[in-house]
Amino acid sequence: MRKFINYKKVTLWLLLLSATFAACNKEEQNVRKAMHVVVNGYNGSANTLQVTIDTTVYAGDKVLKPTAKFEFNVAYAYTEKHQQKTVVITDTVTKQVVFTKPLPSGDTRAAVNFLYINGKVMEVQSPAADISTNKLGFYIHYTDNETPLDISLYRMDNNTGREYRTYLAKNVKPGSWIYVDYLAGADFNTKTNVDDAASLWFTRTGTTDQWAFEGDENKSKMSVSGIQLPLAGEKGLVQQYVITPGSYMLDYARMYFHPDRVR
Repeated sequence: MRKFINYKKVTLWLLLLSATFAACNKEEQNVRKAMHVVVNGYNGSANTLQVTIDTTVYAGDKVLKPTAKFEFNVAYAYTEKHQQKTVVITDTVTKQVVFTKPLPSGDTRAAVNFLYINGKVMEVQSPAADISTNKLGFYIHYTDNETPLDISLYRMDNNTGREYRTYLAKNVKPGSWIYVDYLAGADFNTKTNVDDAASLWFTRTGTTDQWAFEGDENKSKMSVSGIQLPLAGEKGLVQQYVITPGSYMLDYARMYFHPDRVR
């Protein structure tokens, strides 16, 4: 919900920016533009990273903190003469440029995925959308061991005590991407029985009670309220996640951008 509110704020900012441009003289109207830029991902290094778009350097709460997920979200203004725009990410300690990516020319929105682990930028290639299903992708960042794990969606009916579980993937190996087709089933198909009641469990393959990460329940399961799983009737979505245990609980980064999807 916080991220959706941030997107709304940026959209409002873009509207205000457009209104400001319209108030300028005719020559200025023809040359000023704005783009909504989102960079999603995970900084697995020990250093803070800084984002620059052309000559605009983002600091303060816009830096990418060490060993943490991030959701960088800005409205970038530029002139019509300056069509080529590039995102650059730099290590603030070594001053090394670790990532560059040109932004699409002529678009009003741009989404970039950035996954930085073990000093390397990991390639994130989204699968093509399929109108008959949804594509979910998971990257498990866990270095303690390579024991395979299962990913399941779980909830309990508080009134009856009945348990519901569906597996999203089995025998998943940490350190690589896995993609699955997903359609909401009868037990997990509404906002009430998904966002408000369900959790995502990571357990050792073939078990439901052996927690995958450090044997710790808090670090091996999480609420699904923030990951926006597809609900009944939704198809054609592609959603990728980086999953990693934090200091006290399981953490995740969303590697997708669906600004027009209202949850």
